[in-house]
Amino acid sequence: MVTRVLAWVVGILLGGLYVYATVTGVGNLTGMLGLSGALGTGLSVSGWIWLVFGVAMPLILLAAALLLGRGRRAGIRILLLAAGIAVIAVLQLDLMHVIPESSYFA
Repeated sequence: MVTRVLAWVVGILLGGLYVYATVTGVGNLTGMLGLSGALGTGLSVSGWIWLVFGVAMPLILLAAALLLGRGRRAGIRILLLAAGIAVIAVLQLDLMHVIPESSYFA
């Protein structure tokens, strides 16, 4: 019983991290739209692609982790959710350091 409650708590916390990553992507999108408006330019095609990717990626990885974990034990599902969060963190850091901000603007 205790392990089941613990698995639910950890699963909910990991789900919260997916929500946080999605909200961060939406914040980046709205922030860059505001910045491009303040600069008097628009977003480039590659800028739109990267920003929409930042919003959709956490949702896609959450769905993949839940589908892969369906019918498996709680520990495996928790590991799949944690692996998805790790992939999201790595990709967000890579995008932040590799793609220059100037490439977002047209």
